[in-house]
Amino acid sequence: MTDTAITRSRNWLKTLANRRSPFRRRQDVTAIDVDQRMLRVVQVVTGKIPGSIRIKRVEVIPVPENDFDLENPNKVGEWIGAQLKAMHLAPGTVVMAARRGEAVLKELLLPPLKDEGEMASMVNMRVARELPFPESDAVIDFTVTKVPTKKQLQAAKKENPATGPSADKAHVVVAAVRKDTVNRYRTIAKSAGLTLTGLGLRPLASFRTLKSSIEKTNNEAIALVSVRRHEVDVDVLIEDRLVFSLELSVNLNLNDNCAETDKQESIQQAAKEIIRCLHSHEGSMAFKPIERLYIAGGTGLEDDLRDIIQNKIEPECNIMPPPTAIPLPRGKETNAARALTSLGLAIGFVDDGGLALNFLDPKRPIIRRNQGRTKWLLSIVALQALFVFMFGVRSKMASEFENKLTGANGLTFTHSNLAKREKDLWRWTRRKADSIRDWHGTNRRWLEHMAFLSSVIPQCDQIYLLKLNMRSGKTGLITFQVQVKDSQVLHSLEKKLRGLGYLVNPVSFTPANDKFGYKFRATFELTLPNRFPVNLLHHQKTNSLPERLQDDVYSDGISSISEQKGRYHV
Repeated sequence: MTDTAITRSRNWLKTLANRRSPFRRRQDVTAIDVDQRMLRVVQVVTGKIPGSIRIKRVEVIPVPENDFDLENPNKVGEWIGAQLKAMHLAPGTVVMAARRGEAVLKELLLPPLKDEGEMASMVNMRVARELPFPESDAVIDFTVTKVPTKKQLQAAKKENPATGPSADKAHVVVAAVRKDTVNRYRTIAKSAGLTLTGLGLRPLASFRTLKSSIEKTNNEAIALVSVRRHEVDVDVLIEDRLVFSLELSVNLNLNDNCAETDKQESIQQAAKEIIRCLHSHEGSMAFKPIERLYIAGGTGLEDDLRDIIQNKIEPECNIMPPPTAIPLPRGKETNAARALTSLGLAIGFVDDGGLALNFLDPKRPIIRRNQGRTKWLLSIVALQALFVFMFGVRSKMASEFENKLTGANGLTFTHSNLAKREKDLWRWTRRKADSIRDWHGTNRRWLEHMAFLSSVIPQCDQIYLLKLNMRSGKTGLITFQVQVKDSQVLHSLEKKLRGLGYLVNPVSFTPANDKFGYKFRATFELTLPNRFPVNLLHHQKTNSLPERLQDDVYSDGISSISEQKGRYHV
């Protein structure tokens, strides 16, 4: 080979090595967020140094006022594709985020498991029974936000009460969305000519932007209010953990021709809902006084909201500053304030761990195969097969011999069946007796608790019951699901139950409007203390159940029901 050929080969190898491989992680990540008013696009580029990134594009585009239906994913996707083409933007990897109102969000305390597959199995088992929709229609993902230290685990093993009941538990944030929601975002991306790689959650994306915008939290409780024209997200962070999150429906879509009085009334109403939401955080198990509050958004109403809220609450209220850890393109500070979610999505995707929650790639139970164990099991199975074969041959010879001698094989078969049925009946009876003994041994007075709850829950014109479950063990647990007309009824009922002595886990509720006008669905989880402060028997004697409404056919007893049925019988 000549020197010229050698030089050409070396240059070719250098070019091939420098060329971007399709199997490497893409360096361009584009986050897209769209609502009824704005399209927000943020593109970041990863650097050659691991962990280094650069914000390349921050674009905010108003959506058309007419002929723009957010519920039509195909039309929305076609419009987004046209805008990206007009911006001459090569998207690369594309990520989006689901709204808070589209997800069921809950924090769980679980044993700290190192295996992700085992943790996923435990999470799915705990969350499946609390979903407002079928488990088969759900996409569930989670992220572990806090893991107990070695000292906490050792103290918990010694049953040290000073460590608290959750000292040996891992804090896990779990989110679930419908499969239709995931398919809707896929359709938007497909209609735009894009391939969706990640689907996160808005509150966690906003949280990621907050971490890049402020200094260390120092284990403070920080509230983040993300303002949009039609909705407001209220998130509470404690020790860098998302412990509380709600989406509020507001109307801040004010035009330039709007009267000043109408504008101030809308802002006052939005501030009132935000403060009420912060008060509901006080009833959660993870409650800690809020020390700082940040308001983020690009509506132009953030300063007015901050002034109103600051006059009503003690914590310091500030407008969220732009990210300081990552430089922004020149002149894009205003757009960055409007693209809070997109910034957090793009930055979070290129983090080492990727998106904390990704509904396109949720964490699932993993079946790990051990080849050595497999060989050992195969050997055991082979020996068992040989043993069964030899035993079968021996049994057949013995049976033939017994039939020839006595002819009593029918009697023996009957005796074996009866013995087996007797053993199964004994086991069933023993199991039922143990269950009854455990139920009575706890002495929870379940019926008195049911009567007691019936006397304190509001009437059916405000709330009605969907599900009820009681569980006895080391601690008694009452779980019930209700449908209510107003979220304020939930807050009042939660505070009332806590004041009566029940240990109330954080109440999770979601918008779920039925045909009768009841707008919200909530799940209550009541833990019974060992010593209940209220004398249930005395309460039952001195307080009667609430009166039925006049339109309730059951208010007059069984006779009234019979008359009603006869009246409309054909």
